[in-house]
Amino acid sequence: MRTNRRNRHYGARRLPRLLYALLTCALLTGCGSLQPRINVSELPANRQAEDGEVELTMWLYGSSGLETLVERYELLHPHVKVNLIHSTYEDVHNNLQTAFASGYGAPDVCLIEISFMERFKQFPDYFQNLADFGASDLGTQYLPWKWKQATNADGSFVYGLPTDIGPVAVIYRPELFAAAGLPTERNALAKRIATWDDFLAVGQRIRSETGKPMIDQIKTLYRMVLFQADVQYFDPHTGELVIESNPAVREAWNTAVRASELGLSAYETSWSPEWARGISDGAFATILSPSWMLNDIKLNAPGAQGAWDVTYLPGGSGNWGGSFLTIPDMSSKKTEAYELIRWLTDPKQQLALYSSLNNFPSTPLIYEDPAIRDKMDPFFRHAPVGRIFSDAAKNVRPTYEGAKQHVVTQIMEAALDKVEEREATPEEAWDEAMTLIHKQLQLEPWEKGEIPE
Repeated sequence: MRTNRRNRHYGARRLPRLLYALLTCALLTGCGSLQPRINVSELPANRQAEDGEVELTMWLYGSSGLETLVERYELLHPHVKVNLIHSTYEDVHNNLQTAFASGYGAPDVCLIEISFMERFKQFPDYFQNLADFGASDLGTQYLPWKWKQATNADGSFVYGLPTDIGPVAVIYRPELFAAAGLPTERNALAKRIATWDDFLAVGQRIRSETGKPMIDQIKTLYRMVLFQADVQYFDPHTGELVIESNPAVREAWNTAVRASELGLSAYETSWSPEWARGISDGAFATILSPSWMLNDIKLNAPGAQGAWDVTYLPGGSGNWGGSFLTIPDMSSKKTEAYELIRWLTDPKQQLALYSSLNNFPSTPLIYEDPAIRDKMDPFFRHAPVGRIFSDAAKNVRPTYEGAKQHVVTQIMEAALDKVEEREATPEEAWDEAMTLIHKQLQLEPWEKGEIPE
């Protein structure tokens, strides 16, 4: 597998082919246009760099927590100034595609989320191979499944350095379990909901005894069951769409649909005002939550302190989210960019982010650090969240998220919304989703790194 960096001059033939591919992708993901949508007011003021000073541009989305680390890095390296540009989750990825297509405008460092990683990994020529800086030696520092997501098949090309991960646990309302005559102690409850069938059966009992649903929404339940499968929508070896022949997808779908049919879902969208009130009021019994969502729960429902606890996920483990810091090949300051991302993803910095934001580290060597091993969260009844989420992280089964994962996920979850809203029967929603997926993916030209004419 080649590891050389591509020439900066885009050939007349190569650029139109890439533009075609990226334009199609933009239409599929709903951006509609490949014009950059960065808010001009958010751009740093232009200025002349001082003698010996290095300026880096870094694109971020969401609440990564990296901002505070960057400030610390600048203090430790006064000759480095990092211009942070924030956009939405969708726009960061779409803007990066725009920069690649136009041949200019890419940042020195870009944060890429796992759902988009395989899409970008099809174009190694547009990224700096971090193996050139010795990044291959860092592989043992990270969880094996996470490092695999960051590299090509044989590990010779390192696209990015992993930041956090999203191991999942069950956040539960003990008072509702007690009212239904069910265990409320963490380990006892984990045994009672060891499988997803157990989980739904417990949900039925809570519904019968308290009138409250088991979960906030079925889309999250669908994700959790699917995340535990070795294969999801695409064959990891061929990239072929296998959604209809893969029983794991049907199992996840049927589990979510059954929860809806049994009245076990409150149908409250995560992060909505209704969801926040539901957490405060105990309107549902559980939240299937990655580590990073703990802070969201606290911020959205501060009055719920002490009302929720944490235990292990049914069916084993799962992971929701996680990102990578990459260096586009257009950067003219690759060495300085690599020094920055190497520092940002070091276990010490990951530990600092976990301590402040619950962004769980992708570096298992620090899981026995007291800051993780002994961490108990008073908001969640002093649950040993460090131990629970580190156990979950170590037990995540490697899964493959294909280059078109984001497109399929959006369609499947929209179909589940129709089921919850009773706008379609489960089979109607499934059939419509399959039709739409096939239609859109036929328009999608990216296949195993080949850019179409």
